[in-house]
Amino acid sequence: MTKLSVPAIALLPLRLFFGVTFLWAGLDKLLDPTFFDATAPTSLHAQLLDYARQSPLGDLIRASLPLATPIGLVIALGELGVGIGTLTGLAFRLAAVGGAALSLLFWLTASWPTHPYYFGADLPYLFGWLALAVAGHGNLLVPERFREDAATGTSGAGGTASRPRADGFTRARRLPAKGPARTGRAASWAASSAPPRSSSGPSRPNEPESPQRRLFLEAGLLAGIAAIVASISVPLRALGLASEPTAAPTLAPTPAPTLPPGASPTAVTAGSGTPGVSVGDLAIARISDVDQTGSASFTVPFDAPAPLPAGDPGIVVKLGDGSFVGYDAICTHAGCTVEYDATYSVIFCPCHGAEFDPAHDAAVLAGPTRQPLTKLPLVVDEASGTISLAG
Repeated sequence: MTKLSVPAIALLPLRLFFGVTFLWAGLDKLLDPTFFDATAPTSLHAQLLDYARQSPLGDLIRASLPLATPIGLVIALGELGVGIGTLTGLAFRLAAVGGAALSLLFWLTASWPTHPYYFGADLPYLFGWLALAVAGHGNLLVPERFREDAATGTSGAGGTASRPRADGFTRARRLPAKGPARTGRAASWAASSAPPRSSSGPSRPNEPESPQRRLFLEAGLLAGIAAIVASISVPLRALGLASEPTAAPTLAPTPAPTLPPGASPTAVTAGSGTPGVSVGDLAIARISDVDQTGSASFTVPFDAPAPLPAGDPGIVVKLGDGSFVGYDAICTHAGCTVEYDATYSVIFCPCHGAEFDPAHDAAVLAGPTRQPLTKLPLVVDEASGTISLAG
């Protein structure tokens, strides 16, 4: 039984998680009907447009926009190959280095605007892949053919296999004979038993293949398997087995609350510290405050009637045409609280870089999510200067 090294056992959970994740990520891109559609808000083309705005590779990204489709295909195939190689041990270290390269690319593009940096996932992936590349798989859960000691003649069971010499003789046949007569007979027998020699040099059928040749063959096999898996996704997508993005529910407007005669709003601190107003529990911001900053944060009252998301953070945004819109500020990706960027007129998630268009029902401008924010019904009372939730 093979004696397992401590690094191989310790890194096995990391190896399995990374392998499954990258395998799924590649399949998810290939099965996504919008990923290669430049007109879709969740397509790679749309994502690259957003990355170019904040990434240090902005000029390179903008130059690559005409090649968005082939770039997306290469990334998907790369993720497939990395996942398969990590799980099977086929060209393992090459797959780990490829995973590190992809994670570095994702960090410089998708995760670059994430602050603080440790909220982003791609940088930890990068260092995890480097650890796997250095440690190797340790022959753990790896087929015999792909084990690291196969090229050196060491048996996968932990023992040493019989290693024929390069000249074709075994040690038993090379024992020196005693006496002149026996020496002659041994030499004659050895000559008749020797393999034929070609004019180009001695034949070495049992010599182990070089590590470089073995790596080249395994890399080619890995690429072929990834291409086969990718080709299977085409008919699956044609059959409609890929998931379509779903729209977030939009709350139907209801009659707005009215201010009592002579009532004056009371200023309070709501949400993330942005001044708001409290009128009968449903007023959420002053029009003047939103006019100055372009947005205001608030908290939906805990006693707000359904279907309002009671207790959730919310955000009010003033659009270019002077109207106001409100959304639930919970990001539909991982639940972080979104913010408004007045410079680019987008609502963005500071955790993972998702962006939404407030002027078009918070449609997704950049992943990792596909689902827009939940829209909240607003009532703007010019007379009192307040913005309220209709509920």
